Amino acid sequence: MAIIIAGSVLFAQDQVAEDTTNQFDITQFAIDNIYPDVPKVEFTIDNLNLMRAFYPLYYENEQEIRRDIRFVNRNDSVFYAVWDSVGYAILTTMTSLSGIEWVEQDIKIHLMKYLPRDRVYDPALFPLEGIKTSNYVEAAPAGLHQLMNLIMLLSGRNIQQVSDPKSIQHYLWDHPLLQQSAYRFDVIATNLAIATAEHIIPPDSLELILSTESWKRHNPGWNTYENHFRHNWLLTSETPLVTYLANEPYNSALVNLTRPTSFVRPKSDKPVEAEPTILSAGGGRLGFSVIKTPLGLFEVVDVDTLGFGYVAGLQIGDLIKRVNGEIVRSTRDLMGKIIEKLDSDGVYIIVLREQVEVGILLLPVAVEETETKESKDSLNSDDIDKSAEAENKRLFDNQ
Repeated sequence: MAIIIAGSVLFAQDQVAEDTTNQFDITQFAIDNIYPDVPKVEFTIDNLNLMRAFYPLYYENEQEIRRDIRFVNRNDSVFYAVWDSVGYAILTTMTSLSGIEWVEQDIKIHLMKYLPRDRVYDPALFPLEGIKTSNYVEAAPAGLHQLMNLIMLLSGRNIQQVSDPKSIQHYLWDHPLLQQSAYRFDVIATNLAIATAEHIIPPDSLELILSTESWKRHNPGWNTYENHFRHNWLLTSETPLVTYLANEPYNSALVNLTRPTSFVRPKSDKPVEAEPTILSAGGGRLGFSVIKTPLGLFEVVDVDTLGFGYVAGLQIGDLIKRVNGEIVRSTRDLMGKIIEKLDSDGVYIIVLREQVEVGILLLPVAVEETETKESKDSLNSDDIDKSAEAENKRLFDNQ
């Protein structure tokens, strides 16, 4: 089921939740929206493969996934009503404050019952019920806090437009502050989101949201934002985000301040071979190399910009902990788990980045029509055999 929300504002306040904290006065927006061309937003709940990819051990069968899809369908009416009222104002205000024109004409946001975090930028994922990890389930925020999380998601999506070569701001994409990091990209997205929310959410309610432990816990770079961006990068339609980014030198003190911290690993007496194993499942589609660390994790040491790993957000230095909810024991095991789900439900990888767990989703892709099942199976088998051969050479043998 998918619901498409066109870029128009509905002023009927009775469509919003009865609680006055969830009511909005659209006429209060004084900002000059100089970028009226915004994408069409589509919310979809038919996310069976995504839900299975994120929680392969939680759902025992398809019926359980369908049950949770029905749950989302029964509990999304207030969410849609709020978006109907303020969606267009959010997008146009955000575009004015960022100075970044939208390249994509349609945004599909997958509404999920659970996610391991409060948002995923690409693909755009948003939880309605809770943040579910292997250890606990945290109730997802409701009301204005939920709206703030949605604004955060859309802010990140807007900034990602500069990665498209067709974007007139594409020259900014290699700026260090746009590096995928809790202290760089997420902080820049936070800056844009809060500047946008100040025109959408009442000031007292916004400050209350930003002071909660939940907000700070899910935004590790919050202190960086408060100390260095909040009062220094004041966004307006005359001085938008792109102006600050263009004026910030690549070697500035702010760039150095937000540099990802180095993770010092415990030393081991066992020698670990430095030569990496290249993961090239599907004719090189994965496009990243790993070595096994003394801690038993797999460190990404190289990422091909043409591979799936790069597209999904995998970064050099990431430590792979689990694949589809399962611990990986060897390079053969890692390759096998990825190949098993790569072209069906998708592969969800948990990595450790800057001492914070991050989810990486490799989405399923269509098999070329000219490729026969036999040749595909042969390719997968060859990939696993190559990985096994590398192990036989004791690249990652912990014995």
